[in-house]
Amino acid sequence: MSDTAIYDAFAGLAGAFATATGFPCSYPGLGFTPPAQGAWLELQWFPNQTQNYGMGDDGPSLLQGFGQLSACYRPGAGIIVGAKITDQIISAFAKGTAFSGVRVYRKPWTSSIIQDPERIMHPVTIPWRGFVSG
Repeated sequence: MSDTAIYDAFAGLAGAFATATGFPCSYPGLGFTPPAQGAWLELQWFPNQTQNYGMGDDGPSLLQGFGQLSACYRPGAGIIVGAKITDQIISAFAKGTAFSGVRVYRKPWTSSIIQDPERIMHPVTIPWRGFVSG
């Protein structure tokens, strides 16, 4: 398992969720134009520091981090629009969801709503971790 493989698997899950729900999704480093109306998703990726769990050079290491999948939409519809989408995200990435040798280790949560003139954003944090040898 590598950081790249973990991101790729997570992005695949996010893409499957986006397809199943009908929401377009933006990914880090790729061009994206949000729709003029309706909701969309934005994926952000935050790998964290690796922790060593062995004395030897080939001992196990804990890889960890979080993905953030945000429900986004244009202002004016109220926050229930985003809250309903975040409920779906939390359910789709439930504790125990596995991908590329890691798993979601606690229930995802919604952070404070971010408002700007162009969009309302409801970030959902999805924490993951997993052990790798060597």
